[in-house]
Amino acid sequence: MVIKLNKNIILIVSFSLFYLVISGNVRAESEDYIKKPPDSYHQSFAPYENPIHIPSPKPKGVTIKVEEKMSYEIVVDEKKVQTNSVTMDDLELIEVKEKGKINFHQVDCYFYAKVKQTQTKTTDYISSMRWREGQQYWLSDGGKYVEWEEWSEWYDNKTRW
Repeated sequence: MVIKLNKNIILIVSFSLFYLVISGNVRAESEDYIKKPPDSYHQSFAPYENPIHIPSPKPKGVTIKVEEKMSYEIVVDEKKVQTNSVTMDDLELIEVKEKGKINFHQVDCYFYAKVKQTQTKTTDYISSMRWREGQQYWLSDGGKYVEWEEWSEWYDNKTRW
């Protein structure tokens, strides 16, 4: 038994010494494959043909209040207007962006009308407006749809359009 303990102790001590000797002499080498950034992060460019003029002194930003008003004319059922029973659902229009989503061959068009939408932006310094026209139609699926044309240019409110 003493011999077995001695053998175990000798094995443990020898492995420990071997480990210490090996670990002291192990040297790892590696190469750095990560590109180091150049001294300057900016690429050198040739001068521009048309240099950008930067005003001097530079402008200073100021906050102003802008009021925006959207209004549009739509068609509502005459009976609802006469009985004063117009609801928000009557004022909602579904804007058609892709006609392919509506199967026009399976629904009837009850009503068709030209409508107009205006947008006004007002500040203490300027007031401008633009408009667009569209086509509103009611279909038998219960939807009230509108197809808007492109917006006009912005016009000063003093300008007649």
